[in-house]
Amino acid sequence: MILLILKYELKKIFSKKLNQVILTAAFLLAVVFSIFAIQSIRFVDTQGVLHEGTLTAARRLASDQNQWKGTLTTDKIAKAVKSRKELDEKYPEDIPDTAFGETIQSYSNITDFVINIMTPDSPGDKSVLHQLTDEQVGQLYNIYKDNMLKMSVEYGETPEQKELLMKQYEKIQMPLTYEAPVSWDTMILYAETYEMVLAIVIGFLTAGIFTEEFRNRAESVFYSTKYGRSKATKNKILAGILSTTIVYWTGIGILTLISFTVMGTSGMHTPYQLMFPYSIYPMTFGQYYLLILICGYIASLLTASTAMLTTAKMHTPYVAVCLPFFMLCVLPFFARALPSFAAFFNLMPCVLTNILNCARIPILYQVGNTVFRQIPLAMLIYTAASILLLPFVYRCYSQYGLKKE
Repeated sequence: MILLILKYELKKIFSKKLNQVILTAAFLLAVVFSIFAIQSIRFVDTQGVLHEGTLTAARRLASDQNQWKGTLTTDKIAKAVKSRKELDEKYPEDIPDTAFGETIQSYSNITDFVINIMTPDSPGDKSVLHQLTDEQVGQLYNIYKDNMLKMSVEYGETPEQKELLMKQYEKIQMPLTYEAPVSWDTMILYAETYEMVLAIVIGFLTAGIFTEEFRNRAESVFYSTKYGRSKATKNKILAGILSTTIVYWTGIGILTLISFTVMGTSGMHTPYQLMFPYSIYPMTFGQYYLLILICGYIASLLTASTAMLTTAKMHTPYVAVCLPFFMLCVLPFFARALPSFAAFFNLMPCVLTNILNCARIPILYQVGNTVFRQIPLAMLIYTAASILLLPFVYRCYSQYGLKKE
């Protein structure tokens, strides 16, 4: 009986014409995002010809950069820095495309890594390469460690915070192991954007679960049945969670499968610190991509729970369908407009769909002697919130029409 009720609730969600149109559009958007990701890769061959938007560009770029694959020793780094300096001196005005395709393109990730290490407070200043001495390049990892200590002092406001930052930095294995993360670097941005779309779509789908009977004026029939206020209500909630899981992972699966099938998976095990050396999340690009997907799923569960609670209470979907957009898209604008409340906004639900920016800067919270990093704390809060809201959904809907004594 329970399975039949659950199957019936799921059928109601996925059989609605409007929901089918929205789901079709959402899954087609995954294909579109995959195409955008693939076409965003730029590869310059040794003749200086730009290849952009081709199916082979990502793999050709990864193959070119994987000339430097392996342990990223200071000797390798010195070779890349020396080559870049010589080319900049040879072509002071503008480096030709042929020189870029022949040499610079292959080690651009490595020189960017060096620049980011040397400029922890203002990354992106490429002039720092010309100021580097051979001795400094040879001591690059020692400079890296010294800067980590400075970052711990700068961002750690208490002894406990300083200790946590140092422990996280100590987990970074040096020297780094390098493999070109072309596809992963690209997909991080597209995955974050697409999971935001999915969370909004899921909020819309689940908003209709608790309004169907009221829309059809059949609530009296629903509540008069034997299991209307108990098992049927529970199955509505379960249908919301299952539909959220199915829709989210299907959409993300389409995006991921198409993109990585075409672009390849080179760099999956490359440390994420290659891009942001002072990130306090020691993980590989593959692990970081998984973190983004999990956070997106938590965001979807949260939008589903809040949408179901709102409609269970109000019996109308109009407010509920706006909540996901407000939480994930509008709140970031308030955060920028009110920087004095940064500590508050840095734990808002929009964090879950903005992991790319959150992982760059060490943001810590402390309760007593316990220190939390921003991303794990947000994951914990909103996973718990998604679960804890469900009993309130059940209570609001199951007790409708009952007189209070």
